[in-house]
Amino acid sequence: MQEIDELLCASLRGENPLWPEHGNDEFVDRFLERSAYHGVQALLHHYIVDRERVDLGWPEVVLATCRRQATAQALWEMRHQYLLNQVLERLVAIGIHPILFKGTALAYEVYPAPFLRTRGDTDLIVPSGTRNRVAKALETLGFRELGTRADIISGQTSYSWTDPASSQEHTLDVHWRITNSTLLSNLFSYEELRSVARPLPNLSANALAADPVHALVLACMHRAVHKHALYYVDGVEYYGGDRLIWFYDIQLLFSMLSPSQRNEFVEFAECKGLRATCLDGIEATRARFHTTIPEAVCDALSRPGSREAASSYLSGSRVSRIWMDFQAARGVRNKSRFLAELLFPPAIHMRQKYRQANSTWLPWLYLRRAMTGFLKYLQTPNR
Repeated sequence: MQEIDELLCASLRGENPLWPEHGNDEFVDRFLERSAYHGVQALLHHYIVDRERVDLGWPEVVLATCRRQATAQALWEMRHQYLLNQVLERLVAIGIHPILFKGTALAYEVYPAPFLRTRGDTDLIVPSGTRNRVAKALETLGFRELGTRADIISGQTSYSWTDPASSQEHTLDVHWRITNSTLLSNLFSYEELRSVARPLPNLSANALAADPVHALVLACMHRAVHKHALYYVDGVEYYGGDRLIWFYDIQLLFSMLSPSQRNEFVEFAECKGLRATCLDGIEATRARFHTTIPEAVCDALSRPGSREAASSYLSGSRVSRIWMDFQAARGVRNKSRFLAELLFPPAIHMRQKYRQANSTWLPWLYLRRAMTGFLKYLQTPNR
């Protein structure tokens, strides 16, 4: 596993490494599986395309797989961009200006071509009070809502549109909070992101994205969240924050910052209580991609200071995170709703989540959820 990750990193650094395991089909299979997990096959094709003319020993099956993935992603990207243009045009027409962040925003801001940033959805944040209007606008465009809009535990709702020609899904994650965590979501408001948002003309005349400093802090935080938060790659469940595509995001973002923006990044990380999280993110990125990071930046992020609630949250146990989120819920009413949603999610959510259970008896579904959650808790690292 480590040998494969090192080979991937060297390739993405543009070092043109030789293929190390000739005639080893098992190594090829593991390489393809690992590169798919890391979300870098299209990006890898960008770096290794010339190897079809230069004999470095890379197996044809690897070159062909990366080429197919890049082609498929490019075709998906064309349809996805068309849909996003429709969505943004419709929302702006009714006075709603979403801010894009994470994968799609970075794809059109810092990557050589947007299809190289493999992703399964687009994240955007809207003002909390516009949720119902956004839902109606998306419904008129043919999107269907997935799940429910719980206010406290969840800060987002997903909407999906299926291409009738290819059966490919295009998903939007519409946030009214930047993350599901109550504590972390209090750090970033729509209004703050909107005040410094940048146009994203490569995507659409109506597109706005988080500015590079905010985007870099969010990228480090997002990577840290997934050390303990479940995510899916090709339908498979994973925990852990070490996907190479996330580190590549951090590298591209940091590399585009001016000296003054790097100082702003440090100050912003300190203001949000995320110095330790950002330090971990950029140092882990440097270890993989040899990113040039001035020592002054690392020194500033590592200097002693007051306790950082956000970084402590991200490195804490599951029980401590729940407690900190409960404390961060403002007011008795929100704290009560936090507990209610934590223990008893809406009935429609339960029936959607356990649609294969062939049961409409809610007490059984809640018991099943409790037992499943307890088993996952025992198996999850950093609990």
